[in-house]
Amino acid sequence: MANPNPELGREIETIRRCQNGDREAFGWLVETYHQPIFSLVFHLVHRHDEVEDIVQEIFIKAFVAIRGYNFRSSFRTWLSRIAVNHCYDYLRRNRALRVTYFWQMGEETERRIEATAEDGPPGSLDHEDRLALADLVDKLLARAPAEDRVILALKELEGRSVEEIAEITGLKESTVKVRLHRARKRMLKDFKKWRSGRVSHALPKRTEDS
Repeated sequence: MANPNPELGREIETIRRCQNGDREAFGWLVETYHQPIFSLVFHLVHRHDEVEDIVQEIFIKAFVAIRGYNFRSSFRTWLSRIAVNHCYDYLRRNRALRVTYFWQMGEETERRIEATAEDGPPGSLDHEDRLALADLVDKLLARAPAEDRVILALKELEGRSVEEIAEITGLKESTVKVRLHRARKRMLKDFKKWRSGRVSHALPKRTEDS
């Protein structure tokens, strides 16, 4: 009987070859997952000049650790877990990241963001409003604590489910929901402070303890 998912079959075969030390086989996995991992890393670190180096470090870690992959989760989830942990360490080491400039947002984006803050949770929004929220998240992430940045990037920018975020981060689903709620509240508070003029256009970097 033919394999109903030949790509998955090829992936499993490739992973098993890598687990036996086949470095050339790992190249296929790098090619397959480079773009999603690159996107995830960029959303987390916001450093154009360092993203590719960080991605390469992640794949090196993955190759070293691949013998421990047990196929219980998808390879994408397993690889994302390595990426998130690596980026989290990076963010903890490099707290003084770039300043976010809110004036980069257009007036239409600002209007939708204000509506989003008043209308309720992201699940109730239409497509355009979700895009506006994602734009806000992307700009605010540049100054958020590492814990908020990881949770918000996975949910709002990567579109991962709460279940998958829990699997990637090792947290309980209930904990992920609580952290998402708190991170969104902090994010919207930052935005409202800017809109009300209580802070300058160029916001200072939030410290890990704030």
